[in-house]
Order: sequence, then structure tokens, then C-alpha cells
Amino acid sequence: MKQRTNIAVWSAALAVVAALTGCGAATGGSGATQNAPSHTEAASSTAAFPITLTDDTGTKVTIQKEPMHIVSGTEGTDEILVSLVPKSRISLVTNLSSDATYSDVTSLVKGIHQWSGEDAEQALAVNPDLVLMASYAPQKVVSQIRSAGVPVYEFNDFTSVAMIEHNIAVIGKLVGEPQKAKAIVNNMNHNIANIEHAVAAYGRPTVLDYSSYGYAAGQGTTVNDIIRMAGGTNAAAGLNGWAKITDEEIVKLNPSVIIDSSDDAAFLKKLASDPALQSVAAVREHHLYAIDSADLSSVSQYVVKGVYDVAKVIHPNAHVPAVQVLS
Repeated sequence: MKQRTNIAVWSAALAVVAALTGCGAATGGSGATQNAPSHTEAASSTAAFPITLTDDTGTKVTIQKEPMHIVSGTEGTDEILVSLVPKSRISLVTNLSSDATYSDVTSLVKGIHQWSGEDAEQALAVNPDLVLMASYAPQKVVSQIRSAGVPVYEFNDFTSVAMIEHNIAVIGKLVGEPQKAKAIVNNMNHNIANIEHAVAAYGRPTVLDYSSYGYAAGQGTTVNDIIRMAGGTNAAAGLNGWAKITDEEIVKLNPSVIIDSSDDAAFLKKLASDPALQSVAAVREHHLYAIDSADLSSVSQYVVKGVYDVAKVIHPNAHVPAVQVLS
């Protein structure tokens, strides 16, 4: 559950899911979850067990008692979990959680064992009482874990800030910490509101998120929300999800700023010298920026760091307040 993480392995899968589902919820100013699913409200209620929730694949998931051996199969749930429960309750997190290129919680996951999400036996070996996974995970793994009587909750929508907030609320309910989850969401909205206020008077430059894989972030991606909340206009908003575009299309879009993740920064230098793109405002004015990969790809509360990073580069004269993420 990491929208841009290593496109060759994770982000490409997410891009396909996002493009096929097309079910990103819209957000209002300050990141308010105006159109998030109605059961978000239920996920903010007082913790009580047993509980039954329906996951994003339509499967009913019952948690008999407060889970004490939680397994996380996505980076997004890694980042959410470590802010909700003590490490003693987390048995496994993903391999990516300790990679600073893609993770915002490397220091928080130290001491927690890791797994790739592809070995059901490794997960079952820790006697889990809750497993969190994404719907693009190998279904044979999910089936094997469920066959052992372990509840598995699958997430399939990582396409907007509203859905991130919804997922936080759901995980809060699953682990018995709905009030902590609510505080994290409130903190997100507070940070985003502060950024939006700081950049409001500086116009809305057109911003294109474009990578060496040839994909641009359109509607139905968290990056679309990041750009909007940072005070920009997504130049590729007419596209759905993650879409491949050509040089000719970039010229037509003519963004005033182009951003890419920091692990792909060398590609920006290539764009700067591309003869076919010299008429593009962002290239002509040298407004090509590498944004921290972990922040730009986040599908957890750390997405606000992505909003901050983008706001800083597209509005260099604004006094953008630093964000404080609950952890």
C-alpha cells in the first residue's frame, strides 16, 4: 500500500489497481473526508470486541479480541500501525518499512521482524491474530492464512487522501484504538489546512508528476490530491489514474512545474536536456524538482509530508509551516 514505491515492484501494481477501480473519493479543503465511505464513522466508535467489519473485497472479517500479534503486509499499514499500537503488538512488517528510500518509519520499526508478504508460512509462524494486506497481494497467500483461521483484512483503495484517512480509521477500529486513529486524522487535516492557508495567496501553478517509467499521475491518485493541497493544479488531471503519456502530450500540457520522486532524480536531468521538451515552461524555466520518494508515495498519515514538500518547491516564496506527524 505505497502508491509510487519502486514502480517496477509495488507502484506498478498499485497503478493498475487504481486505474481499474477508479474509485478514489474526493476530498474537500484541508483534507476533509467529504465523500469517504459511510462506515468510516463506525470505525471511529468506542473499541469493543468481538467486531466484524467488511473489507474492501467484500469479505466479512471478525476480530474476536484485541489483536496482540498483528502482521502488516503493506507499507501503508506499517506506517499506520506503528502510530497506533506499541511495537510489542506488531509481529511482522514489510521489508520496505526499513528502507528510508520508501519508508517514513525506519526508526519506528527497528526490532520488528520483516516479511515480503509472499510467504504465508512465515506469517503463520508468528501466530497472528490479525493480518493486514492489499487486495493485489497473492491470493494464494491470503487464502492460506484465512484457511488457518486467521482474520485477514484487505484494502484496495489508495487513491486519495480521503481514502488514507478512511483506512486509518478502519485500522484503528481493527486494533482497538479508534480514538488514536481519529487523532491522527485530525492531525493530518490540521497540517493540510495550515499548508493550504500559507499558499493560498500565491496562485496555482500547473504541476506534472512524471517519471522515467513514462507514467503521469492523473485523477484518482494520491499525488493528484498532494498537488492540489500544496496549492497547485495537476496538469494531468484530465487523465485517469496512472497513465502513460508521450513527449507530445507533455508539450501540449505545458506544465509550469514537473516533479518526480527522489529515487528517480536522474530522470529530471534527462528531461532538462531533452530537445523535444524545450518549449515546455517547466523545462525552459528549470522548474524540475525531485520530491522525497517516501513522502510522495505515502499512503499513510505521512502523505502530509508530501504535501509540504511539493508546496515548498512550487511556492518558494510562501512561508509554508513544517508539518508535525503523530507517531
